[in-house]
Amino acid sequence: MSDRQLVRVIYKDSGAYTDHHTAVQDIIEKDTGRPVIQTRSLPPIPLPVELTQEAIEKLKAYSGVKVEDIKRI
Repeated sequence: MSDRQLVRVIYKDSGAYTDHHTAVQDIIEKDTGRPVIQTRSLPPIPLPVELTQEAIEKLKAYSGVKVEDIKRI
């Protein structure tokens, strides 16, 4: 099993959400094996999730999609 990293995915603006939300959800769902849980805000913010480095790199390739590492205490 690959090492996973706890991250938060954020859309920089509503345009980025409109352009990339389907692809972002597909990447997260394929990597985790479960549906994306997200806030009801616009644009929605997916709740933190553990992803492989491969999935993180795919997400970072989209303009307007930010992937933040969450440090565990």
